[in-house]
Amino acid sequence: MSANTFKPLEIVIDTREQRPWAFEPWQATVSIGTLRTGDYALFGDFGFSVERKSLDDFLGTISSGWERFQREIWRAKESCFPAFPVVVEGSLAQVCFAWNAETNTVRGPQHNHPNLSPGFVNKRIAELTMMGCSVVFAENAQYASAVAYAILKER
Repeated sequence: MSANTFKPLEIVIDTREQRPWAFEPWQATVSIGTLRTGDYALFGDFGFSVERKSLDDFLGTISSGWERFQREIWRAKESCFPAFPVVVEGSLAQVCFAWNAETNTVRGPQHNHPNLSPGFVNKRIAELTMMGCSVVFAENAQYASAVAYAILKER
């Protein structure tokens, strides 16, 4: 496709998004609307959306918010979503213990859920995968929006 025929995506951002991702004007036109499930969708597409989570929100969702999140995934399945991607603004390394070779020390998890072990988080990610929900870790909001754009463009 030549540069002259590229058409920006029409992305709808859910009204509940407090700090929406920014997209370049050549990438997408953006509108605010109510989405039944998820946070970002293509205009007129009721069968797919992308869920956005900060790292701490994701960890809360897979622990104390687990039942509610399972209901959201089932709503997506009822709407015949082919997949339900969750883009997390953070890294899996922030959840796990990490060895610092320079200081010969172990750094603990970098989040606000000290009772969640890396094993528990990995177990929940495996459960989500088996439910048709893919979890993608992106370091920050800029990377996360780029991943979401790529997913929506592929749709």
